[in-house]
Amino acid sequence: MRGAGQPAAASDSGTAVPSGAVFHVAPAIDRAGGVEAPLNGVAAVARRAPAEGSAAGGATGATSVRTAGGALPLLVMGLVVVSWGLGPPISKLLTAPAMVSAFIRFGMSTPFLLLVLALRGRWLSRRVFWQTALPGLSFGINMVFVFAAVQEVTISVMSVMMALQPAMLLALVGPIFGDRVSVRQIVFTLIGVGGAVGVIMGAGGEFRASGFGLFLTAMSVLTFTVYFVLTRMARASTDVDPIEWMAGINFWSFVAAVPPTVLMVTPSQFFEFGGLDWLWIVIVAFVTGVFGHVLMTWCHGHIEVARSSLYVLAMHIVAVGTAWLIHGEPVTPMQFLGGAVVLFSVAMVIRTPTGSRAAPARSEQVAEPESPVAARSRN
Repeated sequence: MRGAGQPAAASDSGTAVPSGAVFHVAPAIDRAGGVEAPLNGVAAVARRAPAEGSAAGGATGATSVRTAGGALPLLVMGLVVVSWGLGPPISKLLTAPAMVSAFIRFGMSTPFLLLVLALRGRWLSRRVFWQTALPGLSFGINMVFVFAAVQEVTISVMSVMMALQPAMLLALVGPIFGDRVSVRQIVFTLIGVGGAVGVIMGAGGEFRASGFGLFLTAMSVLTFTVYFVLTRMARASTDVDPIEWMAGINFWSFVAAVPPTVLMVTPSQFFEFGGLDWLWIVIVAFVTGVFGHVLMTWCHGHIEVARSSLYVLAMHIVAVGTAWLIHGEPVTPMQFLGGAVVLFSVAMVIRTPTGSRAAPARSEQVAEPESPVAARSRN
C-alpha cells in the first residue's frame, strides 16, 4: 500500500467515483493487484482511503474505509450468500467424522491458495502472514468449537445462535469501524434476525441443548465474529490482496486444527473418509471455503460490516432450498414467511443511504511554488 504523497500506481490512475455510481466492472485476478476492480479506478477509491486520511492530518482512524455503492458489491455479496448457503447441506452429505473433514478441508485449501499465489508470481508476505495469525487461528478454533458443540446441541440450536451475529456486530461497528448505524438499519437488522430464526426453527425437528453445549456454541459464534471483524479491519486499513489474505487464514486455520485432530481423532477414523466424501469435501473446501471467503474478503473493502452481516442471513434461505433439493427436507409455511422477512429486511437496508465515515478526499490541486520575489517581500 502506498503512503500519502507517493505517486499513484498504474492501476490507481482512475478518477474517484461517486459512492452512488454503478460500477460496470468485474473482479479480476491479475499478477499485481489480486481480486480487485482495476478497470475504472474503483479499487483505487478503497486503496486511497487510508492514505488520504493520513494526508488530511489523521482526521480519520486507521480502520476508516470508503465504501462503494452500486451493483458490483451487491452482486459479489450475492455470490457469497449462495456459496456459503451451499455449505451446510453439502457438509451433511459427508459420512466421515466432522473433525476429520475439517482437517482435510484446510489441508486441501491451504496448498491450493499458496499455489495460486505462486502462479501469479507472488508469495505470502511476512506482513500478511503475521496479520492473518489471530483471525486464522480464530477461524480454525471456530471449527473445533463447532465440532464439539454438535455433540451437545442440535444443529437448529446452533444455527439460531449463529443468526444472532448481525445484532452482535451492530454494537461493534461504531467503536471499531466508525460506521454510522441508523435507526432504520438497527430496526431492519433485528427484523432480519427474527426472520432467519423463523427459517431455522420452521424446519421443526428436535431442539436439544445442555448448558455446556450452549457455552461451546457461544464460543463458536464469538470466534467466527473475531475472524469476521479482524478481516474487515485489515481490508479497511491496508491494501490486502484477498487471495493472499485467505492463504494466510487457511494456513493458520490448519495449524489450529492439528492439535484437536491429534488428540480427538483416532487413525481408524481417517479410513472412514472415502468414496463420494472426496467430491463433497472439494465442494465445501473450494466453493464454500476458497471462493466464498475470498469474495467476502473483497466485500469487506466495499460494504459496511453492519450491512454485510445482515446480507449473510440470506444464506439460510439458500441452505433451506438446497436441503429441499438434495435431502428432500420439506419447506414449511413458517420457513417461507421467515425467508420473506429476511429478504424484505435486506432490501430495506440496501435502500438505506450509506453511513460510513469515509476518509476525506485529498485535494487534487497542487499548490504552486511561491516565487522568490514574493518570499522576500513577505520576510
